[in-house]
Amino acid sequence: MEKVLKNSQLLKEASVIDGRSDSDTIRVWESYREQANLWRALSILQLPVTITALVFGAVIFMNRSIQLNVPRQPLPGMYTVQEVDDAEFINTATDFVNLIASYQPTIVDRQFKAARNYLWGSFLAKFDAEMMVDELRAIKATSRTQVFLVDPTRTEVLRQGKDVKVTFAGDRLKIIAGKESPLIQSKFSVTMTTVPRNRINPTGIVITNVKYESGE
Repeated sequence: MEKVLKNSQLLKEASVIDGRSDSDTIRVWESYREQANLWRALSILQLPVTITALVFGAVIFMNRSIQLNVPRQPLPGMYTVQEVDDAEFINTATDFVNLIASYQPTIVDRQFKAARNYLWGSFLAKFDAEMMVDELRAIKATSRTQVFLVDPTRTEVLRQGKDVKVTFAGDRLKIIAGKESPLIQSKFSVTMTTVPRNRINPTGIVITNVKYESGE
């Protein structure tokens, strides 16, 4: 009798285990089926998006246009005045005027020598006689410091055939032996042209004349 009871109990426990394993198998299968449905839905959604992207890319490819801005070919080794922007002439004139119009006695020699490198033609001899000799002597004798304050709203650029003239207007301040003089309205007109360019002067801009006007 006891053996029969034990056997029936074992059969019950076995049936419970089998029922649990069947239930777990069903849950795993349902989980796989849900994932499969999710991936199927995603693939269906991606299909129209992919087709739309392909059509959009094809339309852009068929309607594409390439624009290249190619500057005019310069003359061999030389730019003409017409091929150089106003900004290049203004920059060159600004560098030169800063060297000769704003200085201190201790460094004025170096500045004038650097300014001399911008010059071309007959004006070079005039600069050597007036600035490198007379003006330098006067600056050092009086210990003169000078600052030229440019008014950028009054800068003018005038093209005259093969020449370009840039005019700067502003106020000139002199300090002689530590004493400031009243501001003087001044103008510097720098005339430039172009010569064959090189590594040191890539645009070929040179200065052929400089005129100074004072409100004194």
